[in-house]
Amino acid sequence: MTKNIVIFSDGTGQDGGVRPEQRMSNIFKMYRATRSGPDNEIDPQEQVVFYDPGLGTDAGATGFTSARRWVAKLLSSVTGRGITTNIADCYEFIINHYRPGDRVWLFGFSRGAYTARSLATVLRLCGVPTKTPDGELPRFRLRAREVADHAVIRVAEHGAGYPRGKYEAEREELARRFRSEHGSDANGEANVAPYFIGVFDTVASLGAKGPLRLVLSAALALLTLVTAAAAAFLLHWLVGTGWLTSFVGSTVLIAIGGGWMYFRTALKTFKPSLPGSRRTFHLAQWSGRDYDKLLGRKVVYARHAIAIDENRADFPRVPWGPGKGVDARPEVEGEPKPFVQMWFAGNHSDIGGSYPEAESRLSDIALGWMLEEASSVPGPLIVDRSRIRIFPGANGVQHDEIAGMSDTVRSRTPGFLRRYIRSLTWKGKERDPKDTATMHSSVSERFALESVPRQGCDGPYRPDALRRHELFRDFYS
Repeated sequence: MTKNIVIFSDGTGQDGGVRPEQRMSNIFKMYRATRSGPDNEIDPQEQVVFYDPGLGTDAGATGFTSARRWVAKLLSSVTGRGITTNIADCYEFIINHYRPGDRVWLFGFSRGAYTARSLATVLRLCGVPTKTPDGELPRFRLRAREVADHAVIRVAEHGAGYPRGKYEAEREELARRFRSEHGSDANGEANVAPYFIGVFDTVASLGAKGPLRLVLSAALALLTLVTAAAAAFLLHWLVGTGWLTSFVGSTVLIAIGGGWMYFRTALKTFKPSLPGSRRTFHLAQWSGRDYDKLLGRKVVYARHAIAIDENRADFPRVPWGPGKGVDARPEVEGEPKPFVQMWFAGNHSDIGGSYPEAESRLSDIALGWMLEEASSVPGPLIVDRSRIRIFPGANGVQHDEIAGMSDTVRSRTPGFLRRYIRSLTWKGKERDPKDTATMHSSVSERFALESVPRQGCDGPYRPDALRRHELFRDFYS
């Protein structure tokens, strides 16, 4: 029986359902309404789903594991390296559950949207393995995870953070070898492609930036010093070595360990097939400059909801569009469009969700649109409508994270220091939709309102980003 395999990858810090009053993203809301379980009517033979908490979360950890994940959370929040684990987690689920004919769905928000799009690249390169070089693929075993890690780290991330052309030929050859060894080749291409990709406001700001990065970096440095000091004290007490000597030695060992953890995944190698060719090396990791923007022709449907009013420079959208690596299928009359990007009023989380429910009317618009798109294609996403209630409204509250960060910093700073930290917030930069960009109908509804609620003050909806747009330029005259 053909089934849907659905991956939900959430945004940074999002781990919906872990805490009683968790502010739920649209990704978690969709997951809750599409999973099989005792509280849903969805048959697991027809649809299985996987929820991937966002970068920098520690859901489900206790005791020593909790401490280890807290450190990993700190590291991933500073560096963004945690995306590798997120991609491999999702890919492992697909490997374990996929059977020929199944439809693979990928959904994501924020950096989770970039995770979903990166996972689509893994599928484009590697497909879904059906065997190992040693024989049968043991699904639901450690070997399946090892195969997933190999595909992500050694194939898909080859050349990560560099312009696409620099290492693309090597990456394609590594992918060809992987498919040959793992039984996932179909006439020179991967045997599986995503059926539907649905993402909310993709960003690839993988490591924390701005004031938050400074705070987290300081916390990481302090943690290193405290750990080294504790180890030095223990050595001094147990074997009598000098405390300073032990402290320096412990610090060096921690640095070596950190370096090993970095190089273990960042060092990429390639050995050409030609006799006498020399192995090449480079360091690669996802960066905030050279994103992977590709949308392949084999993807059946792709949908992207984009925020008009996100104004943080550190949250630039990762585009899909002409000249951006998009090779979508040709449109067929009478069938759903293969590729749609739609702009919505609101900031980043006004599109992807995670504000209190009383302030989520804008994010409900984008959620309703995505659900409708996923339900309108052949072989649709199965949704238990009793598990999801939405109340979209063009008059919803619009948030401003620059103002919010400024308020947060101010509220946690002693009064005599506040005048010195007035500028300690996100740097601003408006989004840049094209003058002909496709706008959701709710944007026109919002323009028509006399006043809309915004964080700070109410007023007419007149974003600078749409000042020259063909539908709205007359509102500014």
